[in-house]
Amino acid sequence: MKDRRLYFRKGLNKLYLPYYDALCDTLKDQRWQPYSSVRTAIEQRSLYEQGRSKPGHVVTNAKEWQSPHNYGCASDWCLWDDHGRPDWPDAGSTLWSNYSEAVTKVGLTWGGEFDDSPHNELKISYTWKHLATVHKYEGAAVAFAKLELAIVG
Repeated sequence: MKDRRLYFRKGLNKLYLPYYDALCDTLKDQRWQPYSSVRTAIEQRSLYEQGRSKPGHVVTNAKEWQSPHNYGCASDWCLWDDHGRPDWPDAGSTLWSNYSEAVTKVGLTWGGEFDDSPHNELKISYTWKHLATVHKYEGAAVAFAKLELAIVG
């Protein structure tokens, strides 16, 4: 299972890596493992279209470059069973509060604050939608430079 943590570490933003590593160290229960991390703009667009122009239920309100996943600054976690399958705790489970405590302890924002319990992300002073606008009109280099200046904590 430790390999999942290493696998999902690949491609993460250098700004987020210390927080991710601290989260790995804080979550001693090895059943807690990442489910996803970095996403391309194409992957984000596809997720956004789900439940809209594609079948299924809506899974995100973030278009491409509006998600911290696109910048390598977020990861989604869940419990994994002994057979390597995701085991999602119920919404009111105390297991989410254990995860939430670990996320906030290391200085990240917990997604449960906006109805996305598996999610955690880097705290920044801008919104991710604002950063997407910068990315669109000023380019990726400027957006990533502004991200570096926007870290809170």
